[in-house]
Parts: sequence; structure tokens; C-alpha cells
Amino acid sequence: MSAPAPLVTATELNAKLRELFGADMHGLTSDMISEMEYGMVLTTMEVSPKQLRPGKIISGPTVFAACDAALFYACLSVYGLDMMMLTSDMQIRFLRPAKGTRLHARGRILSVGSKLITGQVVAFTDDETKPVAVAQGSCVPPKKNTDS
Repeated sequence: MSAPAPLVTATELNAKLRELFGADMHGLTSDMISEMEYGMVLTTMEVSPKQLRPGKIISGPTVFAACDAALFYACLSVYGLDMMMLTSDMQIRFLRPAKGTRLHARGRILSVGSKLITGQVVAFTDDETKPVAVAQGSCVPPKKNTDS
């Protein structure tokens, strides 16, 4: 049996992000979602010189932001295009310096519950087999309006 289709496509989500934030969302590019499946997303972030630490290492807050965005987008793939989803918690472990001008984050959903959607994210620069950080977190889906 094949996996269900995502409840929002990469094209739809990229368009929504452009509508909400314009072409530049604090360094997160408007077409950052390159792959989207049910429960999985791959994002790509073009890193600006302002987001680099000495030694041309991508800053920790930038890596964290990419992981948070990937988790959020992965949650939308299983919930639908409701931008009121909120990150509840996220833990990150930095594994090695993130060097480069492009940062990727692959988010995968681990569990979908009625009150929390939990997932993990792997961030990498050039080689996905050499992650720069791993993160795990949860998002709270918005309450469905049950008023009749």
C-alpha cells in the first residue's frame, strides 16, 4: 500500500509563503521547499553573509531556524495548509560546523496525535550523510472549529 499524498504540495506551500512573507523571509527563500511527501519535507536555505560566524560557519540560530521551518512544513504535509500550527518544543544537537552557503533540512513526521505532531529534522550542507545538526520537536495543530 502506498503512502497517502501530502495534504499540501511544495508548490502550494511555496506560493503561500511568498504571499505571506514576500521574496525574503529573514533569509529563508520563498521557494525553499524542494520536496514534499506525506510526512516528509526537504527545504533549502540560501545563507547570507549576515548569517555566518567567523570562519564562514553558518550560525547556530540559522541552523535552528531551518530545522524549525522544516518541522513546521512536515507537519503541514500531514495536517493541511493551516498556518496557525505552532511549534511546541524543539531540541537540537549540533554535530559539526555547518560550512557553506546553502543549508538543507529534511523533516520527517514520527507521530501524529490529536494534540501533538512529533517529528525529527536532519540539517546538512553538501552531504546528507554528514549532518551538521539533528533536531526533534513537536507542533500543536490548531483546534478544528466544531461549531455548527
